[in-house]
Amino acid sequence: MAVLLAALLLVLGGVVVRAEQGEVEYKVKAAFLLNFARFAAWPESAAPEPRFALCVLGDDPFGPALAGIESKEIGGKTILLRHPASAADGIDQCRLLFVGKSEQGNLARILSTIAGQPILTVSDIEGFAKAGGVFEFKDRDGRLSFIINNTKARASGMHISASLLNLAVEVL
Repeated sequence: MAVLLAALLLVLGGVVVRAEQGEVEYKVKAAFLLNFARFAAWPESAAPEPRFALCVLGDDPFGPALAGIESKEIGGKTILLRHPASAADGIDQCRLLFVGKSEQGNLARILSTIAGQPILTVSDIEGFAKAGGVFEFKDRDGRLSFIINNTKARASGMHISASLLNLAVEVL
């Protein structure tokens, strides 16, 4: 009985540690989202909305990591956090669109819906940048890094700063 209890505690302890690591991972990714937006420039023709729409499409992995983000600003605009229900739910109004892993099967449709529009797309879906997204989070030996599809960013009229391009593990 004591051995069974000890084994159960070890297993449950591992679940708690993994959950805490997940929370930390998405707190760091939330900070990256803000910095991606701060080091990107949109064309003057981009929607003159009074707020900066940061959207999370699909299952939201950030949890409380995005709490309070609406009190921050990007380019002098207060952030508006949105959770569109689908690609048809106004994602073309987003300035930054995080695509959750739950949307992997819809990725081609999502990217074609916003093709050519100045929307900074970000995801941790494997192959996202090569599929046409702008930023793809990567885990390299336990360290968070990212790939930038600068070709796609430029094609939609956006400019990614040289400082950010230099930090990427790969630039397409």
